[in-house]
Amino acid sequence: MGKVRIGKVKSISNELVLKFGNVFTTDFEENKKLVQQYTDITSKRLKNRVAGYITRLKVNEKKREEAEAAEAEKVEESEPKQTLDVEGEPKELEAAAEEPESQETGAGGEAGEPTDETTADAVPAEDEKAKTSTEAKGASP
Repeated sequence: MGKVRIGKVKSISNELVLKFGNVFTTDFEENKKLVQQYTDITSKRLKNRVAGYITRLKVNEKKREEAEAAEAEKVEESEPKQTLDVEGEPKELEAAAEEPESQETGAGGEAGEPTDETTADAVPAEDEKAKTSTEAKGASP
C-alpha cells in the first residue's frame, strides 16, 4: 500500500516535473539538491517529501517505458514477417507460409478438397428444405 501525500507535495512536484522534467532523475539525493535549487521551500521536511515524490514519479515513468518497450518487442516478434515477391505483392516468408497449409488439411485429405464432414452437413440441409416444402404442400387442401 502506498503513502498518502498531501496535495501541496503533489502540486509542487507536478509543477516542477512539468517545468524541469528532464533534469530530475531516479536518485533521491540528487533530486533533493535540485528541489532546493529550483524552489524557495525552507522546510526540510517538505523539501524531502517533494524530492521523494519526484523520485517516485521518475521511477514509475522508467518502469512504464520499459514495460511498453517489452510489449512492443513481443508484438513485433509475434507478427509474421512479410517480404515482397517479384510482382511487388507481399508474401509471407516460407516458414510462416507452411504453417497455415498444415492447419487447413483435415480428415478428408489434402487442402482444398472437401471433407466428409462438409458434404455430410450440406446434404441434410437440402433434405430439410425438401421436407418443409412437401409438408407445406400437404398441409394446404
